[in-house]
Amino acid sequence: MPVEQPAGFGYWRDPLFLACLVTYFVNRLLIKPNLHHYSPLFHGHLNDTLTVPVALPVYLLVYRIIGFRPDDQPPRWWEVALHVAVWDVFFEWFGPHYLHRGVGDPIDAVCIAGGGLAAWAFWRWADAKPAYRGA
Repeated sequence: MPVEQPAGFGYWRDPLFLACLVTYFVNRLLIKPNLHHYSPLFHGHLNDTLTVPVALPVYLLVYRIIGFRPDDQPPRWWEVALHVAVWDVFFEWFGPHYLHRGVGDPIDAVCIAGGGLAAWAFWRWADAKPAYRGA
């Protein structure tokens, strides 16, 4: 009788990715347009916090398809850290200074890093759960 292998990381089927993607669209399409005053949480920091759990699974799936990622393990700490560093530099320094798009805000960088840390912790915790892996 063959031993079942764990399903691995779900990429676009990952529950955290799906929950954060829904949260992003609810915030963008329902909450922000209907707020009658500026809210730092809903107008800026929430979307920054969702950057890693929403974008990283898509990037990792592309890397897997083109052969840059050798397996379907959950995101490793260095994959999260590398993407957080690149996105922080791009969104908070390069974009505002050279593309003249947006405003560099150190709090946004902290939100991206915090969202990345929370997502990585969730993926590590969930990987230890047999029901999450599909085993």
